[in-house]
Amino acid sequence: MVSSITEIEIRYAETDLMGVVHHSHYPVYFEQGRTSYFQEHLKPYQEFEAEGLLAPVLSYQVSLKGRLTYGDVLRLKTYPKSFKGLRIVMGYQGFKDEELVVEGESVHALMGPGLVVLHPRNLPDGYRFLKERLQALL
Repeated sequence: MVSSITEIEIRYAETDLMGVVHHSHYPVYFEQGRTSYFQEHLKPYQEFEAEGLLAPVLSYQVSLKGRLTYGDVLRLKTYPKSFKGLRIVMGYQGFKDEELVVEGESVHALMGPGLVVLHPRNLPDGYRFLKERLQALL
């Protein structure tokens, strides 16, 4: 499995009254990790979108294991967990120093422009590229 590491410095505005990162920010961090992963190992999202391939989020799962506070640096490991048909599952593990503080995943549907369901006989070229590359990286 090939992964990427994204370092994210925690901003004061991302913390709650208890001084810890509010849980609603983790999907944003996951998106930042996915963006880095695609740029590093595949190609930028914008290129897939220009080819008519979109990947909206169907669901997020977040499991908090520790705490992050203002000024901490989250080292987010992002990796593909599975690619089946028109679904991609991406995995995330976040660390503060060596401590695991968050784990999660996001599930994405591959769709065409206007969020039209793709037909197996009419898949954009970006789909074939994505499938081949992700399966090689899993």
